[in-house]
Amino acid sequence: MKPHLCILILLLSATVGAASAAETTTTAEAQIAITGITVNPGTLMRGDTGTVTVEIKNTGSSGVAISRAALYSDGIAVVNDKTYNSVGTIGPGNTMSFTFTVKASTQDGIYYPVFYLDLRDSGSIRYSVPVTVESTGIRVSVVSAPETYPANSKDTIVLSVGNPRESSVNGVTITPSGEGVKSTRTAVFLGALAPDEEKTASFEVTASQSTELTFDISYRNGINEHHTTLAVPVEIGERAVEPDMVVNNIGVSQSGGAITLTGDVTNAGLKDAYSVKVTVDGPATPTDPYPVYVVGGLEPDDFASFEVTCTAQGTSSIPLVVQYRDADGKTFTETVTVSLASAGQAPEAAGGQGQTRISGTGGPQNARGGMGMFGSFGGGFSQIPLLEIFLVIVGGVAVVVAWRKGYLGQIRNRMRK
Repeated sequence: MKPHLCILILLLSATVGAASAAETTTTAEAQIAITGITVNPGTLMRGDTGTVTVEIKNTGSSGVAISRAALYSDGIAVVNDKTYNSVGTIGPGNTMSFTFTVKASTQDGIYYPVFYLDLRDSGSIRYSVPVTVESTGIRVSVVSAPETYPANSKDTIVLSVGNPRESSVNGVTITPSGEGVKSTRTAVFLGALAPDEEKTASFEVTASQSTELTFDISYRNGINEHHTTLAVPVEIGERAVEPDMVVNNIGVSQSGGAITLTGDVTNAGLKDAYSVKVTVDGPATPTDPYPVYVVGGLEPDDFASFEVTCTAQGTSSIPLVVQYRDADGKTFTETVTVSLASAGQAPEAAGGQGQTRISGTGGPQNARGGMGMFGSFGGGFSQIPLLEIFLVIVGGVAVVVAWRKGYLGQIRNRMRK
């Protein structure tokens, strides 16, 4: 054999051997790729339990034997550190995942536990997994709530719930509680809140005493349940925004034993008043034609005239009673004392029940106070001397007719003779 041919054969053999050796020594580590890292929940709160999942893939054309897989702690406690002490072989093109349970028993911060993969033949793979611990909870605030709560009246409280965290929270539920307070909703479920998302919830509550209304807001961060609370003070008292009935321009007239009371009733509050009625109380006795004067509804700053007829023996004053309802149907009563000796003067206020006053459509004729040509008279229309006005008009017409016919001239001539 020629010398140069021998040299060529030796070079080719060396090249093939070197390539085979390179493939044998690099394939095991080079074939394994980290294809996915999942931390659930995305951001742990202090004390939370979560999971770290690492997914690998064999990108080569031959199987790779794996002895074990582990996650080494870096401030984050690993609960199942011995789960993958024996793994096996991952075939070509296949994927495999490893899930580790971790507990954030540490301060807030970013930690880097190390994923370790021990290959059976030779070598190993290491990968640092970032895990964030951040203990900021969801934020709850009052959007609207009354300053005072009329006893046993329905009021509305609106809350806002926001998520300032970097990851979502789930199962957000608001539950109200408080001694002496009842809510039409025992709980409100808001569900999931994405990062920087806000939702609102409204509660209709009825309070019988001054107390503190507590809202418990529960939510889940992954599998971990958390709670935050919000206390809202509840003070029983009257509110200026409610209907407020004011009676003025009272007039008193007597004819025999019959007494007629007239005047105006005004809603000085900021809410509508309903089913407004005016009557008298003992010792007076309501009588026809207007024992009870029905005003109807009165909007804020609206007024209506009224007329009430009654009898009262042996008394110098009469309790004038104004009754009305609010939007929830609760009945209120306002009482003023009218002196029979001071007709037309302002009445003396008496201790009445309720805190609201009235305005709306007037009387049986349903005429709104101050509205229309006749509506401003309300039930007092009967007080106008219609007969006298009619006689004056008829007399004036008769004089004009007599003058045009010349009757007045004839009468004058006769009187001269």
